[in-house]
Amino acid sequence: MAAAMHDRAQRTTRRAGSRRAGRFVKNTAALALLLAGCTSIGTHDPRVRSTVDFGPPDAVSLCLYLDDGVSEERARGLVEEAWSTEAPLYGLRVKVTGVTRWHRPAFTMDGILEALSREPLRPGCDRVLALLGRHVGDFIWGLLPLPEALGAVDDDTLTHAYAVITRVTINQIFLSPRNVVRHELYHMLGCPEHFDMEGCYRQIAALKRWKLAHQSEFFPAWDSVKQEMLVSRESVNARLNSSGP
Repeated sequence: MAAAMHDRAQRTTRRAGSRRAGRFVKNTAALALLLAGCTSIGTHDPRVRSTVDFGPPDAVSLCLYLDDGVSEERARGLVEEAWSTEAPLYGLRVKVTGVTRWHRPAFTMDGILEALSREPLRPGCDRVLALLGRHVGDFIWGLLPLPEALGAVDDDTLTHAYAVITRVTINQIFLSPRNVVRHELYHMLGCPEHFDMEGCYRQIAALKRWKLAHQSEFFPAWDSVKQEMLVSRESVNARLNSSGP
């Protein structure tokens, strides 16, 4: 589970380091390159999932930020493909409600997340996902036997994430754009930790219940640092602003 190992290392460092992006743990390189396969949040457990009441069908409104060279058609198709098998499990669609052109601002994960987290949740957007092409630095990095962050999410709200969807490095032999997008969608639906599908199921169900009970048009988010629900776009934006560098 290379993506999971990469992302877990990133999340652990973010909590101890900078508030959104942190530093990438480079000593996972050898292990990461040996790992392949699962790039969702963990291994599904149908028995446990069957005990969780996910309530009636609902949807999360996703706004896409597209880098140069990423077409809207491809972006919409990739999100649909990434979530098509997961949506029926939870009665939860991911609905693309907006598309914004957004030039990749940096080479590093830290720089990308810092810039992305300055983008507020706008009306009609529950989550923001940036789909990125390649930076010139990626080509140099790809020549070295080192891991890379193909995707990441902010810890403070789990609402802003990115995925690199243009293939160029050896890491993407194992980690397809579809799998990386699916991985980040799970994080944005309130699942901050890996290998805890029971917790993930219950978190998704809890967010759905709150939205239904309060007849809200906003799908609530989860602050994985303060361990609390964020129930409006205003609260998400305030949280991001309050935890600036």
